[in-house]
Amino acid sequence: MVPLILIGAAVWGASLIFGSSSFVVGFILLSAGILGLIVFMGTSGAVRRPGEGETIIEKHFIGDPQHHRHYRA
Repeated sequence: MVPLILIGAAVWGASLIFGSSSFVVGFILLSAGILGLIVFMGTSGAVRRPGEGETIIEKHFIGDPQHHRHYRA
């Protein structure tokens, strides 16, 4: 609800400053939509799903697995 009020206030303010034309209203709505899309795509998400907060560490060794167990002096 708050974003719609802010968009309405931006359109109303731009109409007061630049005049009430369809170009001004359309340009402000387009700008608000693009800004909203950028902000939405930049967020990682507020709802955390199971397994997202855990850290998984894996070690991958290339080559013979016995090579990593024996040390030569």
